[in-house]
Amino acid sequence: MNRPTQLLHRLVEEQTARTPDAVAVIGGDGTLTYAELDRRAERAAARLRELGVHADDVVAVVMDRSVETVVALLATLKAGGAYVPIETATPAARRERILLDSGAKAVFAALDLGGGPPRVSLEGTAGGCLPAVRVDPGNLCAVYYTSGSTGNPKGVACTHRGWVTRMRWMQRTHALRPGETVLHKTTLTFDDAAVEIFWPLMAGGRIALPAPGDHRDPRAIIDAAIAYEAVHVQFVPSVLELFLDALTPADVAGLARLRTVLSSGEALRPDLVRAFHERFGDRVALENTWGATEASIDSTQHPCGRIDGEVEGGVVSLGRPIDGNEVHVLGDDLERLPPGEPGELYIGGHSLARGYLGDPRRTAEAFLPHPFVPGARLYRTGDRGVARADGSFEYLDRIDRQVKIRGVRLELAEVEAVLRGHDEVVNAAATTWEAAPGDKRLAVYAVLEPEATATPETLHGYLSGLLPAYAVPSAIRILVELPLLPNGKLDRRSLPAPAPEAPSAGQVAPRTVAEQAVAEIWQDVLGRPSIGVEDDFFVIGGHSLLATKVVNRIRSAFGTDFPLSVMFERPTVAGTAAALEELLVAEITDNIGGHHAR
Repeated sequence: MNRPTQLLHRLVEEQTARTPDAVAVIGGDGTLTYAELDRRAERAAARLRELGVHADDVVAVVMDRSVETVVALLATLKAGGAYVPIETATPAARRERILLDSGAKAVFAALDLGGGPPRVSLEGTAGGCLPAVRVDPGNLCAVYYTSGSTGNPKGVACTHRGWVTRMRWMQRTHALRPGETVLHKTTLTFDDAAVEIFWPLMAGGRIALPAPGDHRDPRAIIDAAIAYEAVHVQFVPSVLELFLDALTPADVAGLARLRTVLSSGEALRPDLVRAFHERFGDRVALENTWGATEASIDSTQHPCGRIDGEVEGGVVSLGRPIDGNEVHVLGDDLERLPPGEPGELYIGGHSLARGYLGDPRRTAEAFLPHPFVPGARLYRTGDRGVARADGSFEYLDRIDRQVKIRGVRLELAEVEAVLRGHDEVVNAAATTWEAAPGDKRLAVYAVLEPEATATPETLHGYLSGLLPAYAVPSAIRILVELPLLPNGKLDRRSLPAPAPEAPSAGQVAPRTVAEQAVAEIWQDVLGRPSIGVEDDFFVIGGHSLLATKVVNRIRSAFGTDFPLSVMFERPTVAGTAAALEELLVAEITDNIGGHHAR
């Protein structure tokens, strides 16, 4: 009797043999059939083998979402290696640290990295036979870097066994049919992206690729889901909220093929469940999942019914363990706690990652000997929760200083450690605050050296050069000293409000109608009393989700399809207003031209 395939790339190869001419990947930059994808990945894998890539070796992928990216991922697995995804916008210092820490032997990159591991081309690479590679289910398939409390990110060593189990559960639960489409909208550095890629490829489905950057724009996500007839889409709750807000009745009708929407990465609020059912009724299933990269992406699942939207306060159930996972609520001595008694949530099962790459100390701290199964391990999540009598679990809060910012795990200590590295910073403290339900923002407080010249703006620039965008604070305040408790520890309750209450010095007031309109929208979204025309949206508290809210407000107020990219390319009131004026003039000119033509 043949054993089920336990390697990601073998699953794809088996599907390729069944449907070689079916479309595997489709996007604005091209289309590949299964056979074409396989041939291109084989050639690139041969080149990786020439560079010495073997089982458990790491290959970095520094590329935006594209057909080429899918080729690079499959090629890495075919060569026996594990891919480490790095966003193209990652600051150079952080990117270099990840490349060094992972020991990457090669890199697929859409840009010149200026040194480091050999850069592999996806065009015209080696064409000979691929040498046989021995890869076992326990070998690595990917390394995902997450925030570390020391200031350095840590790499989660994910295995084929764990990820194949996750993909098989997706297919057993959702039964993707050949030719059906899954929208790959998640940034590759989120492990949920792996589900959007490898699940459809093992089931004969299509991966549809929105353009790079479109994952920030709910309008673009809706349009892509309609155009590609997606049956499955995934969101973090903060983006799901924007998606639901942007939906029109025509959009809901256009999403006729959509069957499931999966929410993960953050606690799902009941009001979002209620809003979801108000728009889709019972035609589309909403599922809440919970887990960690250390346990193959997700470990529990809960189908959200209408009753989940009626709960006052709190969050939606985490659900029950999925295939390959076990979940326990344990006390301080790792004793099992009865239903209803709060404790720390632990994950076990064969979906656990191997640990943290090259870091046995961190691995030993997080992956503990299983108290009930000799020889097995449990991953301590740091989440506090309770078991329910029906076998499901409920999330309560964190027991440490790890937070989620727009669905991404972040150690507050990492931000503090990086800020303390500034020459003029004596001490630092990081915290989070909510400007509105679900709008969690990051704030830092800095104590400077005497005679220091650093400002919140210069500190923002310093952090932007060392941290990923989600870890750069939306508010920076300079204090004479940090408030302390009698025991000498930081008194977080006594930290002042993160948002400034007064206009910054030298602020230039809006000069045109467009600037006034844009400034008023920014003030409302950011919760600031005044904004100058030269203020940078991302320096004064903005982030990608808030930029999306601004654009939605502009689209609604002016009845125009204002592009989200403007907020990143021209992030001042003056720049955004000028772009708005240019767009409106162009639309008026086109309308006049069309009228005369008739």
